Amino acid sequence: MPKEFQKYLYISPLYRLYKGYKHDYQMFIQHITPDSVRESKLIVQPICFQSHWVLIVGKLKEKVWKLYDSLPNPEHKAICTEVIKQIHEDKAGVFPSDITTWKLQTVRGIPTQSNEYDCGIFVCKYMERAILKKKTDWASLKEWQKYMPKFRAELGYALCLTTKM
Repeated sequence: MPKEFQKYLYISPLYRLYKGYKHDYQMFIQHITPDSVRESKLIVQPICFQSHWVLIVGKLKEKVWKLYDSLPNPEHKAICTEVIKQIHEDKAGVFPSDITTWKLQTVRGIPTQSNEYDCGIFVCKYMERAILKKKTDWASLKEWQKYMPKFRAELGYALCLTTKM
């Protein structure tokens, strides 16, 4: 339900990929304007680094970045810092403060994966929770790993419902 979610700016993971290959990446960030920033509470950026997905969420009011990582690793945090710098450079003057100076905090106590391939679904579930207005009780969600087949099926079903044939 839309009323359950905070207003957010989504940045496609293709932004970083296209930028890295020197393709036209601006299409992935053109919606980020001073007006859209003023109207939003969050910046949501999924990132794929060396075949592993993580999520960073910028909280505009608190001026902090939250890192959601289902296989915590210092390298993942380092790439997030680089992505934040890229966004800052490409959208200079759009944000009311320097987003590179915001603290990057790893979210603790979140569900983590026990295999090498579920990180993408974990990121989808983290995004779903991060944009909710209501605070998430992560302790009650520790069993996510065993529900991964169900989550994949739900995502596939939702994609089928929204895809035009």
